[in-house]
Amino acid sequence: MKPSLIQFLSSLALSASLLFIPNLAKDLGANDAQIGMIVAVYAFAMFIASYIFGRASDVYGRRLFIRLGLGICTVTFLLQIFTDPYFIAPLLADPWLLALVRSLAGFSLGIFPAALTVYVYDLAEPIGKFTSFGALGWAVGTFTAGLIAFYYGVFILASLCFLIAFAISFTMKKVESPSLKVPFFPKELLKRNWRVYIPYMLRHTGANTIWVIYPLFIASLGGDKFWIGVIYTVNTATQFVVMPFLDRFDAKKSISAGLLLAIITFFSFTFAQSFLHLLPMQVLLACSWSSMYVGSLLYLMKNNVEKATSSGILSSVINLSQVFGALLGGAVAQLFGFRATMYLAAILTIVGFGLFRAGNKKSG
Repeated sequence: MKPSLIQFLSSLALSASLLFIPNLAKDLGANDAQIGMIVAVYAFAMFIASYIFGRASDVYGRRLFIRLGLGICTVTFLLQIFTDPYFIAPLLADPWLLALVRSLAGFSLGIFPAALTVYVYDLAEPIGKFTSFGALGWAVGTFTAGLIAFYYGVFILASLCFLIAFAISFTMKKVESPSLKVPFFPKELLKRNWRVYIPYMLRHTGANTIWVIYPLFIASLGGDKFWIGVIYTVNTATQFVVMPFLDRFDAKKSISAGLLLAIITFFSFTFAQSFLHLLPMQVLLACSWSSMYVGSLLYLMKNNVEKATSSGILSSVINLSQVFGALLGGAVAQLFGFRATMYLAAILTIVGFGLFRAGNKKSG
């Protein structure tokens, strides 16, 4: 239960601090394009760290990077309180300070997830059940952030969660894992797994064109901060229910189902006329993400000796798509409005689904 508890606490911290970043950036005077850039630098820092430390976990072991990441996150997530204009003198608050602090948080957050996931796999524990605790953490984090509804309080909560998780990490038992020689640029591994990484990149780039402005979209439909938290919570709470059942299914079929459901979900967003209309769509979104994420992890774990490196690259793909999606989504929303990002997300996912199907037919 200790890895699952760490997963829960770290996801709670991540989701709570992430939820109102677009709103905070708006309060600091950022436009939609600048909000996209703020989200992008956070994701790019996480992309770099996920790649570096995923590989390092295969070479040097898991527990070191679990502890290192959680310890640094405790500090960097607390630093975010200095971006809140209500916590410090408003003259010191600036969108670019927010971008800097978020980049530090993003880098620290990329250190430990790959090591933690493979640690669980080495214990022969179900991956779906483990990831479901991350979804539960997201649910609790977004709901709690909606209740707190002031920025520095959310950032303090996030730091405390990481501190508790850091303490728990020192009680985890040692698990033997092979020490591998992994090249810094593992081109054979990338070639072996492109049929997962590229569709994932396209789907998640599309999704992030929406997520960068999603809280603002909810607000435009009449939802306040409490309802923003509730809407996000419906998604993650559903993931918690769905994910434990996915270990039993074929990984490729789970990925296909996740892509198809994502296409349906992104198109359905365009029909919302009230924030309440988004609630059933969040259930569909949760099933989509759960199927694709758990299916991808199972595929990579079962088909690669370099388990931490391959799952670290998946995290890097997710984070790089956040960079592209945030920049693209901010620009598209600025020029064409919120719903244009949803059409774009659906189109990119359709392309990803086609590539996944073609890649797997070719591989037999």
